[in-house]
Amino acid sequence: MRIKVEHYMSYPVVVANPQDNLARVRNLMLRYKVGHIVISVDEKPQGILSKSDFVKLMYNRKWLHKPLTEIKAQDIMSKPVYAILPTKSVTYAARRMLEKKVGSLVIVKDVATMKIAGIITRTDLVRAFAENFSELYTVADYVEKEVPTCSPEHSVFYAAEKAAMGQPVVVIDRGRVAGVVTAKDLAFLSITSLGVKKPLRIRGISPRGFETTIKVYPAIMVSEIMNTDIVSASLEEDLAAVAQIIVRNNVDVVPVVGSSEELIGVVTKQTLLKALKDSTTKKIREKRS
Repeated sequence: MRIKVEHYMSYPVVVANPQDNLARVRNLMLRYKVGHIVISVDEKPQGILSKSDFVKLMYNRKWLHKPLTEIKAQDIMSKPVYAILPTKSVTYAARRMLEKKVGSLVIVKDVATMKIAGIITRTDLVRAFAENFSELYTVADYVEKEVPTCSPEHSVFYAAEKAAMGQPVVVIDRGRVAGVVTAKDLAFLSITSLGVKKPLRIRGISPRGFETTIKVYPAIMVSEIMNTDIVSASLEEDLAAVAQIIVRNNVDVVPVVGSSEELIGVVTKQTLLKALKDSTTKKIREKRS
């Protein structure tokens, strides 16, 4: 079964200019409810900005103290841009994303002009898997057991570092799954609200008769930002059914639990890309046998 990228890509594409500031890019993401913005010049892709890039700002000393209006898209965009043609298969797109360790591919009209025709993301490929590859694998075949975990009382910065690397963090409370934290949950936390400047007179720091401005960081806990509206799965479930849960509920991860509700692992969009990549080989093997 050869399913083309053009059947699952998104278009028209939301684009921004390399000189646009991050405040504008952020507003575009919120207005159009997208997780990726293509940075382009003359309809040709120059880079991509995703929600994960905004999470990285939270602990990057170079940008942390700057307003989003003073940071340009070209300063933090991911490049080079990986592009494919709309006639390529979804399994090829999955393999390409995994090889290049990216969450989206730009679709171009042709190799000669390299003009943007669309974009395909991990979410689009998960939908393709959900709609076309039922009864091919179970959750047990692909469950990811190495999962970062934390408690509800952990600092939000602990979760941010993992989420920026594309890893979901599962929140465990009293031995059970209480929630999850992903880049989606952290992307648009107010960067300025994480540190509040306060004028204070401090002995040994402030010059006599003057106030010194220091930055005070409030303790933001994981429990304040984690997503508690979660759906779990078991090892025996059809992997395509879990892909459907991810698409239908607009989530990035589904925890996999045992009979006592203990965490076994997770199924993520990345998990499903691996299954989609392997699907062609499995189909061929089954046909031969």
